[in-house]
Amino acid sequence: MRFKGLNKTIAAMLDSLIAALILLGLTAAAGAQAKPATQFGLDPGQIAAMEIGVDYAYFHANAPPKQCGCFSMEGVGGGFAVNGTHGLSLVVDIATANATHIDSTPQNIRIVNFLGGPRYSYRTHSRFTPYVQALFGGSLELSNYAVVQNKAGFAVSGGGGVNRTLGKYIGWKIVEADYIHSQIYNGLNNRQNDLRLTTGVYFRLGPRE
Repeated sequence: MRFKGLNKTIAAMLDSLIAALILLGLTAAAGAQAKPATQFGLDPGQIAAMEIGVDYAYFHANAPPKQCGCFSMEGVGGGFAVNGTHGLSLVVDIATANATHIDSTPQNIRIVNFLGGPRYSYRTHSRFTPYVQALFGGSLELSNYAVVQNKAGFAVSGGGGVNRTLGKYIGWKIVEADYIHSQIYNGLNNRQNDLRLTTGVYFRLGPRE
């Protein structure tokens, strides 16, 4: 993947990050033992080998350093989770959101987060599954504001949510709340702190052995 308009260093870093996250997910998926495709479809109590989701994302973000300057951003996201034993999963999460005319100024902004890491889910016989997770990766900021135009940096997030099983093949992410800290150049302290809320659906693939 190539990000047009970015300098070569940023583009190379993002390409490497995406490749690493995809490789990490594929490696984990290959190690997850699932039943043959003819037996796909989960019975009550079975755990999916992999879950692939699509989300709506809301961000409560801050703009100027040293003050809130808070504004809202909306966007979409998605990713997948490879489920292991003892409630542990490997998660890859990608989300993007944008806002225009921030604080009644001409400034427009789009952020893209690429994150991956472990998740712990508390699984019972209930259809509801609460979870917590800690993800690491990178964040990209695209803006018409010259100081932070096309900048990227390290990002980390922590949070959790609740999933609900709807059927053999589909589930509902009722809500997920994450604190996201990124370190993108902004001309002063190079730190951003955002709250992200997501909801969406996910598809359950293959029972895990």
